[in-house]
Amino acid sequence: MYGKYLYAAAMVFGLATPAVSQSDIVCDEASLTKLESEVNSISDGAKKIEVTKEVGMAKDAMAANDMEKCKSHMGNAVKGKDAM
Repeated sequence: MYGKYLYAAAMVFGLATPAVSQSDIVCDEASLTKLESEVNSISDGAKKIEVTKEVGMAKDAMAANDMEKCKSHMGNAVKGKDAM
């Protein structure tokens, strides 16, 4: 009986964690440069292409002063990089 509640709580916590971690992302030149250097070490060609696109979109968003969009693309790039 309690198993269902524990499972539901674990699911809610699991879904909330990515949103919290994205708020930790800082969209600035130093962070983008660091992310780019990490992307260069990716050996999986398909992943590298996708993550590079996200970094490019993050740069475009930063240039347009859209920091939320920049953070979103940086978060996607980190997720793609870590999914290897």
